[in-house]
Amino acid sequence: MYSESMKKIGQGAFTTAYLQDDGQVLLKSRCPIKEAMALGFFPDSPLFPKIKMLRRVADPYTEYLMEYLPRPSSLKQNLHVDQWKIYKDLQTLESVIFKSGSRCFFSDCDCLNMWREKFETLKNEELREVMIEALEGCGNYGPDISFEISPRNVSVKKGKLILLDCFYQISKL
Repeated sequence: MYSESMKKIGQGAFTTAYLQDDGQVLLKSRCPIKEAMALGFFPDSPLFPKIKMLRRVADPYTEYLMEYLPRPSSLKQNLHVDQWKIYKDLQTLESVIFKSGSRCFFSDCDCLNMWREKFETLKNEELREVMIEALEGCGNYGPDISFEISPRNVSVKKGKLILLDCFYQISKL
């Protein structure tokens, strides 16, 4: 549970992260995707962090607990070669969508199907299946799901890529 002595280590549009004395991270969040991850709607994959729901606090916030995964100064230098390729493949998909002028950054868009189509083009079969399964887990919260990958929303653990909060619900912004 949150206490004044915890060090704030990050804040985004949906979530504030606090480092606890035990090395775990407490997340105070209004992000439906965090809930999807905690409730098991995401695939059991090393690509995603394990998140435990602790308790609902003042609506719409919920507290979650997860392992502390610091962001490295250089993704490329810290990722195994195959993991760097995954990062670049996902980044390329995002870039293609953004450059296409897609409405997929607006809440009136059925982005879920558009992202499913893009994830279907991934050559890496395991990655394709994991990303589609995660997207479908997000879909429990609506069709206005989007995806963004950048150094600020990923981490590395033992050379493996971790997607911290790449999926988000547009209407919640």
